[in-house]
Amino acid sequence: MASLTEREIKKLRDEIERQIHVIQRTGKLRYGIRNVIRALQRGEAKVVIVATNIPHDMKSLIRYYCALTQTPVVEFPGTSAELGVACRRPHLVSSVVVLDVGASSIMDHAKIISM
Repeated sequence: MASLTEREIKKLRDEIERQIHVIQRTGKLRYGIRNVIRALQRGEAKVVIVATNIPHDMKSLIRYYCALTQTPVVEFPGTSAELGVACRRPHLVSSVVVLDVGASSIMDHAKIISM
């Protein structure tokens, strides 16, 4: 994210926020690290969205499961408080798992992690 300008980061954040709203209307998603890990273990996850300030051990665990299941990851360019606001939740949200993408194009922003 260091190579992006502030304007590009804001534009990316707004676009991911729009896609989250589309998923909330037309698809299915769950919030929190436990739900993310559970969906990855069950093979239900389509894409995972993580905040930048998620604890390192949790981030590496999520990345490990995503690499095993070939699930794409979207790095939200903001804190867990900003991701909570983007998800229209009244609390911190460190990670989100998308179970059904619906009519969104969130996969355009995702990247697959290889081991």
